[in-house]
Amino acid sequence: MEQNKFSNEMPKVTLVPKPRRIAIDCTLPIRAYALYDTKTGVQVKDFAKCDGEKIEFDNLDPNMHYDVGVVENIRDEKPIFAIAWNQVMRDNTYEILKNSNNLPVNYPKPYLIKYKDGNTNGVYDIVDDSGETVGQVTKLSPQGDKPYIHFIYSLRMKDDRIKSKR
Repeated sequence: MEQNKFSNEMPKVTLVPKPRRIAIDCTLPIRAYALYDTKTGVQVKDFAKCDGEKIEFDNLDPNMHYDVGVVENIRDEKPIFAIAWNQVMRDNTYEILKNSNNLPVNYPKPYLIKYKDGNTNGVYDIVDDSGETVGQVTKLSPQGDKPYIHFIYSLRMKDDRIKSKR
């Protein structure tokens, strides 16, 4: 049986190209957000609790791509998660920003984390809208009734380039 312990209300996540900033319109005070290096999957900014207004991550490296991880019920803990995207994914953030005329860009609908009861290895699937696995998230914080990462906002998309069979 899959766990469904999260609210499905989706905040708006926006990437501002210049200066590089990520803004999150958060509406649920039980949520917290952190930034991850899209290339390595390593967490690069601590979780910031939602105050019911807006969270902003400022002065971001313009040469780095970021994923936004979302947890609920964080309390005062400092959970750590790592993200691993599948090889069939590509990141076209530069292309999206190049065509934005330096205007803010909304992140697409988030990828969901699929938790299953009985999973003991701490590795969970990241799935897209169709339920296809596009990556994994590794829960590195202690087991038990601890925060779980729920959504990942990313400008990553499925690789739609035609594969040659030569």
